[in-house]
Amino acid sequence: MPQRVTAETWWGDELALIENVPAWVCQQCGEHYFDAETSLRLDRVPNEGSAPLRTLPVPVYRFNAA
Repeated sequence: MPQRVTAETWWGDELALIENVPAWVCQQCGEHYFDAETSLRLDRVPNEGSAPLRTLPVPVYRFNAA
């Protein structure tokens, strides 16, 4: 049975979170899997013209090899 998750995606250089997305979730590793229809709908979100619910600051870090 699919669960509701928050999906993260990149549109160009913009990171977006989409809440309440139905997904199959691996019980061992937690990986999210979307069916074909949901994947297509996720791709259309930025073109639907709706405003974001909110905007969150996202910290960016650099990985320094030891």
